[in-house]
Amino acid sequence: MQFKLHPAHRLARLNYLTRTVSFAFSFMVVLANLIEQHFVISTLLLGVLTLLIYPQLAYLHAALSSESKRAEMRNMNIDAIVMGIWAAQFQFALWPLFAVVAGIGLNNAICGGTRRVLVGLTFLGLSALTWALVLQRPVELASGPVVTGMCFVGLFGYVTALGISLFRQNQRLLNTSNILKLSNEQFRFIADQYEGLVFVLDTQHRFRFSSHTCAKYFEPGKLADGREWIYLVHGEDRHIAEAFLERARHSPQSEQAQFRMVPDRGFDFIVECQANPVRAEGGYLQMIVLVCRDLTTPKL
Repeated sequence: MQFKLHPAHRLARLNYLTRTVSFAFSFMVVLANLIEQHFVISTLLLGVLTLLIYPQLAYLHAALSSESKRAEMRNMNIDAIVMGIWAAQFQFALWPLFAVVAGIGLNNAICGGTRRVLVGLTFLGLSALTWALVLQRPVELASGPVVTGMCFVGLFGYVTALGISLFRQNQRLLNTSNILKLSNEQFRFIADQYEGLVFVLDTQHRFRFSSHTCAKYFEPGKLADGREWIYLVHGEDRHIAEAFLERARHSPQSEQAQFRMVPDRGFDFIVECQANPVRAEGGYLQMIVLVCRDLTTPKL
């Protein structure tokens, strides 16, 4: 049986760094607690397994899975289970418990909103209660000064790093928005210089943009945003145009077809139309750009 290593989903790559660093810091907190309390070799081994080895296995799981994002969501559930175990292992001491709940809650909120928060906290709570029943230790709300200080520093560092990351993402989004705005203006300028007909359609084949030359053939109301492009095509040729658009939806490259269009004034005219699908990352269709060349001389 062969395993193929896929490029892990972006979420898995981002979580890998967060998981590795935060779990390694948690391992240092475990060591500090063992020094403050009493050293137990089984607890140390549990820390090595769940806090140092597990993050590497989690990323490998996401990379090997054909559905990397779904695998990473399962990893996040396991994260909550692991942290639930350690919350109980620390006998529900307030600072370690607060750090665990805040960390799991924040990470799930960023990755999936309210639903993910509820799922993560549910796994965390069930895991902590189950492990507490296994240990059968009394609840001890206080933690040692070193552990308390490390939890404070770790939580502060995580929230600060998260804030910096969100700030940088907002900056990138703003820069991208400005670039897209400029690109859109440039596209409109180029389209308006073209003597043929240029239509930009959404995924439902409705208008998003039409070049100024289209107004020579059709009334502005027919070109308004949200109106269907297919009604500009001659009734007898619409099946050709519909098949043409359907091919473009699923094609990685441009498609061409010829059919008649019906202007508001004058005679029907034949166009040679090229459809250019525009896709987002992942191959999802965003829009279709139609560039049509009039093959006749309509009498307007």
